[in-house]
Amino acid sequence: MPVIEPIIDDYERADINEHISRLLRDLGNPEPPLRLEVVRELQKLDLTYYSKSDLNLLDEMAHRAKMAGHKISSTAQSMRDVVNEFGLKGLLMLKEGDKRIFIDDDVVPLKRRFVIAHEILHDLLPWHRSLLIGDNETTLNPTFHQAMEAEANYGGRQLIFMGDQFRREALDCSFDWKTIASFKDRYGNTLTTTLWQMVCERDPQQPAFGLISRHPYHADICSKAGNENVAYFPRSRGLIDRFPSLSHDMAFAAVTQHATTKKRGPVGEGESVFYDANGEAHVFEIFSFSNTYDLLTFGVYKSPYVPATQVA
Repeated sequence: MPVIEPIIDDYERADINEHISRLLRDLGNPEPPLRLEVVRELQKLDLTYYSKSDLNLLDEMAHRAKMAGHKISSTAQSMRDVVNEFGLKGLLMLKEGDKRIFIDDDVVPLKRRFVIAHEILHDLLPWHRSLLIGDNETTLNPTFHQAMEAEANYGGRQLIFMGDQFRREALDCSFDWKTIASFKDRYGNTLTTTLWQMVCERDPQQPAFGLISRHPYHADICSKAGNENVAYFPRSRGLIDRFPSLSHDMAFAAVTQHATTKKRGPVGEGESVFYDANGEAHVFEIFSFSNTYDLLTFGVYKSPYVPATQVA
């Protein structure tokens, strides 16, 4: 998954949201947290957990698998290589009369919700399902495959946060860690996924960003970032439109400026100045929190920047 997901245009977002709304209506518009086993039952999707050491199951997966349009040779060793090379956590296998989600059993239980929701979206969206079943040459295009994955990520988050319900509730609350923790518990998802949804969907027109990154003073935090400082950089539509030059490196530099050496809990907060598309300066409030394996940050637009001399 790239640091920045491909942008999904308004038409696709509306289409995805309509499919999710219809699914939730078919379920009777339940209260959160959404029970994904009920969703799978409605979609007639089976679920299997696999181990990289289970050669028989990997062989079964290899017979079914298609990776971005490329057929995988029918050997367990080949499938294990693919799982390791691409870091696959989940995979949707479709064939006539049998639809099955395979989930890596190394994924911790709470994180499985998003992985399963992601694969449910591949099945829920007709244009994804047709490409996964068929052998369409379009799926050979890596850019197209990245777009499909971004749509499934977006739709998966929308599903486990119950469509528009999250936005309606979040707009009545302040944007802070207490609210994020409260919605984490209410919707039954991870702190990271809740932060992502808060940044992007609470008020899409409000400039805001999230950062899942290393800790400036503890290099062992956020191993998923690899050789970089930042693993993921979710952004609201308002930030993308108004602050297109604001990069994850710039955001991480601001985090570093405000961070303390604490390894757990609130790590730092402060204000930083960023420039919009017109070159005008604006103030963002930045808050960072460490759960000991990732440093989580959100930055929210505050106001135009006024130099101290002007204030005086």
